[in-house]
Amino acid sequence: MPKLDLKRLAKDVDTLRTSRPLGIGPGGRRLTGAMAMVRDNLEALEALHAAGASWVDLAAGLAAQGVTQGQGDPLTGKRLTALIASVKRQAARHAAAAARRKTRPDLRALTVSTARREPPPESTPSPAASRLAPELRDRPAPPPGDDAPLSEAEIRRIQAERHSHLFKKD
Repeated sequence: MPKLDLKRLAKDVDTLRTSRPLGIGPGGRRLTGAMAMVRDNLEALEALHAAGASWVDLAAGLAAQGVTQGQGDPLTGKRLTALIASVKRQAARHAAAAARRKTRPDLRALTVSTARREPPPESTPSPAASRLAPELRDRPAPPPGDDAPLSEAEIRRIQAERHSHLFKKD
């Protein structure tokens, strides 16, 4: 099997992406925008359904406004409910991924407060959750009265002394 040229692959993928005709998806299907329309208006569609409109009636109303499916066919009630279910599944997947990300101790400090993200929790991860090697976790306490942190060279020297018995020749 030949070795994969990753630089060429990235270039080829970029070329294919930019040369794809406007309105055609990656699988060659025509993009109708129905999924984006449902995603943007999900709450309003569900409110109309809760007010008594059937999905078939809502789909007919959307089709009258130009919302299509597949090869330009009018949107049907069955397709509308499928799109709604798909949007809900995507939202649930994104929420679950965000929840998993919040529990990762290695990413808590990196989380940036933006409009989409909440600030990291104030608590620090427990020592049991640390994935550092024991010799890096259990750093010797600084000498009393010395408030300055140890330099990198001092830490290396202390660790080398601590493990010097492993380097002795027989």
